Amino acid sequence: MADLSTVLYLILYGFYLIFWYVFELGKEIRRKVYGTNEIPLKKARLGRIIFRRKRDAEEIARREDFVTVDDRFIDKSALKNETWTVYSLDKSGVVFVQLPKKLQEYTIDKYPFIFIPMFEEAMRTAEMDLDSFLSLADELEVDYKPPKTLFFTNTARCASTLFGSMLQHENQSIVIGEHSSIISISIGHAENYWSEEEVEKLLPALLKVIRKGVPSDKLFVFKGASTEVKLVPFISKLMPEIFHVFMFRKKGIVSVEKMLLRDPQQLLLAKIYQFSPYLTTLFGFVSACEGRFYRELKPKEPKEFAMIVYGAPYYHYKKNQESFDFDVVWHNELIQDCETVLKPIFEKLELPLDLLATAKSCLNRDSQHDTFLSQSAMAGIQATEMTEEIKSNLRRYAERLQMEADVSGLYE
Repeated sequence: MADLSTVLYLILYGFYLIFWYVFELGKEIRRKVYGTNEIPLKKARLGRIIFRRKRDAEEIARREDFVTVDDRFIDKSALKNETWTVYSLDKSGVVFVQLPKKLQEYTIDKYPFIFIPMFEEAMRTAEMDLDSFLSLADELEVDYKPPKTLFFTNTARCASTLFGSMLQHENQSIVIGEHSSIISISIGHAENYWSEEEVEKLLPALLKVIRKGVPSDKLFVFKGASTEVKLVPFISKLMPEIFHVFMFRKKGIVSVEKMLLRDPQQLLLAKIYQFSPYLTTLFGFVSACEGRFYRELKPKEPKEFAMIVYGAPYYHYKKNQESFDFDVVWHNELIQDCETVLKPIFEKLELPLDLLATAKSCLNRDSQHDTFLSQSAMAGIQATEMTEEIKSNLRRYAERLQMEADVSGLYE
């Protein structure tokens, strides 16, 4: 059973959402009165942020995170400026936010999760319809050679932020950590919100907009969240020049369970999801990240939910293994002998090998320092007891997710 504080927090957040929808209805009425309900061709609607609220720092970005008032219309070309980036997208349109710095300055070594400053530092918003967004993206790489690009996917809690930091080198590469607008496409497609045709239009446009302005002679790395591995087949088909690498951690279920226990609301919403996906996603989308396997395997205990979050990316990796340009990066091997692991990756991506020593030095610090997943933040969270019944269920899940015995660690 969820504790009372968790339930009360969700109820309070529910009141915020009700306020947000009522406020938006008032804005729509005002727009119709003043004849501004339609965004003019080649324009975007500018918004002033008067309040911001997310259910949790890890929750997927969406337009409900900001309470805004209409400012004016601006030319859509203004969004080509590198301080503007996509915050969220849905069938109503695309929401951009303007940051105090260029997006490419929010590198993973300083900002492990870029969705945090995108929410906290957003100065104003701009909204446009999906067709205008696609048109804007088409203009970005006409007279511009895009940078060499790596799409890096992984499971949760596998030191992927550490690996991303090892790829970040000034004047050589730019690594951006977990741009949650990409996550929303992955979850949306898995939940039948976005059709395959829509993903094939929106995903390349989104990647182009995110990497706009990155110098052609640098390596650009999208360091994704675990659910983004589902998008690899689309990117391989539509943007075959992009490289792909996948990272995983053997015997990593306990670490993932602790991550889920950090946010008891997410765990409660994941349980509700099995009965009402619609109700769950009203509060956010992170609890639906592996909805397909939640529906199929029907987990009940925290370890069972954790096993799905942990193992599902591995399933998708194995299913589409031919789309990846490198062998899987194993957590234990990266920690124990990072230079051997990194050397073929550096060579293929044309990063100077003399940077390997700098990359190795990343082992000396917590790559997620000062975040909700830092070592200090996670230190006090205890995993639940492993019973024989739970272990039996986890083995069944592991078999379904095509995890070998030495990978799951459940037969020791």
